[in-house]
Amino acid sequence: MIIDKQLEASATNKVYSESSFYVFFAIQFFLVAAGMFVNVKVGVTTLMLAVIMAFVILGRCSSQGFDMSHTKNGMMYIYIFMGIFCIAEIGNPNNVQEAWNIAIAHYWVYPFMLSLTVPVAIRDKRGIEVLLLIWSVYILAATVKGYWQKTFGFNQKELYFLYVLGGFKTHIIWSGIRYFSFFSDAANFGVHSAMAGTTFIISAFYTQKKWLKIYFIFIAFCGLYSMAISGTRAAVVIPMCGLAMFCILSKNWKSTTIGSIAFIGVFSFFYFTDIGSGNPFIFKMRSAFRPSNDASYIVRVENRARMKELMDWHPIGYGIGLSKGERFNPKEIMPYPPDSWLVSVWIETGIVGLVIYLAVHGLLFAWCSWILLFQIMNKQLRGLLAAWLCMNAGFFVAAYANDVMQYPNSIVIYTGFALCFAGPYIDKAINDNELE
Repeated sequence: MIIDKQLEASATNKVYSESSFYVFFAIQFFLVAAGMFVNVKVGVTTLMLAVIMAFVILGRCSSQGFDMSHTKNGMMYIYIFMGIFCIAEIGNPNNVQEAWNIAIAHYWVYPFMLSLTVPVAIRDKRGIEVLLLIWSVYILAATVKGYWQKTFGFNQKELYFLYVLGGFKTHIIWSGIRYFSFFSDAANFGVHSAMAGTTFIISAFYTQKKWLKIYFIFIAFCGLYSMAISGTRAAVVIPMCGLAMFCILSKNWKSTTIGSIAFIGVFSFFYFTDIGSGNPFIFKMRSAFRPSNDASYIVRVENRARMKELMDWHPIGYGIGLSKGERFNPKEIMPYPPDSWLVSVWIETGIVGLVIYLAVHGLLFAWCSWILLFQIMNKQLRGLLAAWLCMNAGFFVAAYANDVMQYPNSIVIYTGFALCFAGPYIDKAINDNELE
């Protein structure tokens, strides 16, 4: 059966993507959504699933004759280096192995696993569109759930989170209620929704089917609506940075002009006017453009100054997974809570680790941008890949303000990077088919 499939594909010069990756991509969303009904240990479950599915995906790709040399790509080599650093952190005198085992998923396991599987498994434009369709179902469900919370209130499980676990302190505030759908908190909900809004609005211009364009625009508006009701100020920088990045990558003066006008228009609306400030959601987002007037921002700046005094004595950090590691009882604890993912990286790995982390991701962005600008000839493919990379740019700016490297964000983010490294192979397949 497999031989027949290979012969058929060879005869028609037709490439296709591996469906087992779709299964993995869909299940990780399902696990987060399932948290509405049952208690799911998403972290442990997703980590185990990622490891198992990596072997399944690579095994199926190998058995079907896919070119396994695609696993040898720039992202894979970058994360071999990152993995060496993470292993070296085990020697940190303050290390707690249990905390390291949990946190290593976001630092290394998911990026490395996706660097191997995505360039092999996703082999055509349709494969990228299928990933977007899978993601869109999750965004629709999250939007409906967020709307339900806003309109009909919270269920018993959500009330327990708010009033027993203390979630009300950050979700029922002076500016109103911050809705969180079925995410861990409103910040995660808002940032993920902004990621979707950015990716789908750009992708809509680069898909050929009319119904898919309309559907992607609809999903983008769902994402932006969810971002608004989450009350997450940092989320608004994602579409803003995404637009700015798109202007650089589009290689099209019309797209650059439209993107620039949109960027200037949105920035001017929030920064130079007070239009709509009577709406608590608009007022909350506008405050992100005027941080010096925000009391919580001032407190964060003061806390980071205090952290710096302590971090001068910890050049390799307090240990991976220990920025919020009181429950692990390490020898030393940072007394000030991290207010963002990049601050967590700084606390856990020190200035040495933060420089490496930023260098790794700076190299990823530079490499992926080079691929899109100079190696991808097909305009539709370049646009679809740019949508993911623009979303990633916005995400890492938001990661400076919020702790957003949570499920399911990390898998979406590193899928985006890995798709760019798959791009040259997809582009070649498109060109080969056009020459037939």
